[in-house]
Amino acid sequence: MLLEFLRKHRLAVIATCHSDGKPEAATIDFSVRDNLEVVFSAFKETRKFGNLAERPCVAFVVGWDDNITVQYEGEATRVAAADIEEYQEAYLDSLPAAREFIERGAVIFKATPRWIRYSDFNQEPPEQIEIQF
Repeated sequence: MLLEFLRKHRLAVIATCHSDGKPEAATIDFSVRDNLEVVFSAFKETRKFGNLAERPCVAFVVGWDDNITVQYEGEATRVAAADIEEYQEAYLDSLPAAREFIERGAVIFKATPRWIRYSDFNQEPPEQIEIQF
């Protein structure tokens, strides 16, 4: 159910932390692998790229429409050169328009989950499912 929900969405809000401790957020496009890794890209000039280089902790919010959301916390790292083709192919299969970003030099990251919460506020009480990794 969680994987299906995440795959219905293409946009997320990503939160990273600057070296001075201040949080920074941005909207990103993403794909998700069967093991719940979130795959996204970032240009080297962006704040999130610099933040992740120093502090790999990351949080995402997905699906703020329809009163259903997923909160996701984990660790994001650059995809290793040995794995780049596999991740890039999966990313572009889900997001063909992202090819332009890759061609312009965007770097592929993968986030490995530590904690995920699915919340459906369309019922009373709300349905909430939490997973710790």
